[in-house]
Amino acid sequence: MRQGHSFLSATLGELNRRKVLRTVGAYAVGVFVLLQLMDAAVEPLLLPDWVPTIVVILAILGFPLVFIIAWFFDVGPDGIHRTSPAGLLNRGQTVLLFSLTMLAMLGLASGFYGFYSDRFEEQQAVAEAGRDFSAPQNSIAVLPFTDLSATGDQAYLADGLSEEILNLLAQVNGLNVAARTSSFAFRDSNEDIREIGRLLNVRTVLEGSVRTSGDRIRLTAQLINVEDGFHIWSKYYDSELDDIFDIQDEVASQIAAALVESFDGLEIRSQARSDNLAAAQAYRTGRLHWWRRTPEELKKAIALFANALEADAQFAPAYAAMADTYLLLSQYGNITTLKATEKAQDMIEKALALDPESAEAFAALGLARWQIGQMDAAESALRHAVSLNEDYIPAQLWLAGVLGELGRYPEQNRVLEQAMLRDPLNELLLVNYTGNLSVRGEWAQGRDMLAELLTLRPDSTILLRFMSKLEMLNGNLVEGWRLADRAYQLQPDNPEDIATLAHTWVLLGDAREAERLLLEGLATSPNNANLKGTYWMVLLVTRRFEEAESLVREMRAEYEDAIPEAVERRFDMQLGMLAMIRKDFSAAREHLVAAVSEEDNPAWGGDEIWALTLASLALEQTGDEEQAESLLTDAERIIRRARLNGVDDPNIYYAEGVLLTLRENHDAALQKLQQAYERGFREKWVLEVDGRLDPLRDRPEFLLFKDRIEDDLALALAEIRSLALVSL
Repeated sequence: MRQGHSFLSATLGELNRRKVLRTVGAYAVGVFVLLQLMDAAVEPLLLPDWVPTIVVILAILGFPLVFIIAWFFDVGPDGIHRTSPAGLLNRGQTVLLFSLTMLAMLGLASGFYGFYSDRFEEQQAVAEAGRDFSAPQNSIAVLPFTDLSATGDQAYLADGLSEEILNLLAQVNGLNVAARTSSFAFRDSNEDIREIGRLLNVRTVLEGSVRTSGDRIRLTAQLINVEDGFHIWSKYYDSELDDIFDIQDEVASQIAAALVESFDGLEIRSQARSDNLAAAQAYRTGRLHWWRRTPEELKKAIALFANALEADAQFAPAYAAMADTYLLLSQYGNITTLKATEKAQDMIEKALALDPESAEAFAALGLARWQIGQMDAAESALRHAVSLNEDYIPAQLWLAGVLGELGRYPEQNRVLEQAMLRDPLNELLLVNYTGNLSVRGEWAQGRDMLAELLTLRPDSTILLRFMSKLEMLNGNLVEGWRLADRAYQLQPDNPEDIATLAHTWVLLGDAREAERLLLEGLATSPNNANLKGTYWMVLLVTRRFEEAESLVREMRAEYEDAIPEAVERRFDMQLGMLAMIRKDFSAAREHLVAAVSEEDNPAWGGDEIWALTLASLALEQTGDEEQAESLLTDAERIIRRARLNGVDDPNIYYAEGVLLTLRENHDAALQKLQQAYERGFREKWVLEVDGRLDPLRDRPEFLLFKDRIEDDLALALAEIRSLALVSL
């Protein structure tokens, strides 16, 4: 009889016989009533948002359970009885029905899990993002005001107003204000205000606009809560369009006062600034150009600082700004370090005479001392500048640079992190911070941070060339070249970009292309130290030792009798290297011993290790084994201290390989060189001139190490050539 029915008709008949459909229907009605009651009760009972979701999921998953219970049991007036198994379905059809039911249950459960787990993960991510929002409670960024005037010619007024508000807020004790270099990165940006707040690490953002009509002007300002995007307050100001400076000063003061009232426990602190608005405006605009670090921009900055001093001859920060700009021109422009230092010293003395507590002046003094190698004096001056004004970012930037050169990387990291809380999108802070990460073996994290900022500023040559240097250091040759070439294409006359691209070509093994670039750069900037230093490297690689020595002596002569000790040591090391290559061990000994620092705890650095180990080798070759041993011990001590400070980049593995070679532990030396390679070491030219590794040159492992580097360079050059052809 069972076989006379189709599976579908038999299933429907059996469900009806066992009262499954009636029971499941009653359960559905009950679920509907429960959900209606739940919907009405959630808000009055203050139930969490997730309660209805859980109830619905449990109710739906209850359907299969009701189905199974109704299938096997019958509820009647005389109690619960097991339903008779005899029915329309045969055994095989029954197994098929329950298999289909189980598959449906599993599919339903899987669907719920996939859907709701994604939702819970999203909610958890949002919650975690909220926990990660660690901006200071009293923190604000001032975005550049928008020019909404019909003619679109009031941008200067909009910028001036934003800058004046920012300057006034920076004088409020207890208020963390994002620096201009970061907040003004969002000019004309369509970024959501909450994303801007995250990037700038602030809880509130001030934005506004300027609109002119005839001889009247309306300025609006809105303070926005970053976490929810809602306005805290909004104000507008109407005025006659007569004296622009008076309008800026008056309205900025009113807005700043209103902002201070929005925060608890804040007060305005006194800060050295000019009462002459024209002087203050010229100074702030000059700093804007100053941050861009090109010869042309630095010259514009000097002209604007001069304008500030014309308007107010007693304005100490403008003298300090002139000083540090001349010092920067010795790196980025066409002026010798000696001339820059002489000009800067005069300006620093004038600034300190006007204001003995000028943070700007002490920061410039620290930079000047740093450039001539007086590291203790530099650190002292810069720390004093930070204590005078912790919001003055250049002081923290240069202090971090000094600490890095001294090998105190944990301290450098802390200084940079504190500075980046105030100026999170400052390019120079970020490149130094990522440099610190790279030294400590965390370049992947640094690369991600640079790449994120590069998306905001794709034409920043500061970011491009620094990222190029670190990519090359970590073995990413093609990407390093691409970034350096991009920077050069944007600024082909900038000595810094020329030197970076030329250095890239040296590392890739194309000294001819490097020399071509450098000669073009030196034709227009013959006094630039970076171009000369890179050209010396080209002469060394191409084994033109006489020319290399002449260049060093020429650079040395520029200082006349006023050469700083640190600079003198660098020149001695270069001359000592040349003497070692030519096997003139007596001359090498003289120069290299002079190149060794006399400090008790010299910092970790490639130059210091080169000087110590080469001097040790020269002393051994001339029979002074006791002093040679002493210098090797010093080098080992420096490397141990560097390891304790977290150094873990390719250079330290190479240095350890050199020391182990000199200690005649050749197997361990080869292992260290292999580790240097794995971390990115690809400097073939160094291997070719480095006499310290001579005992390894016939070892099969060393030959394999050298061949792998040559193969990598050949592949990189081939890819770069193809990229260059495509670009043409």
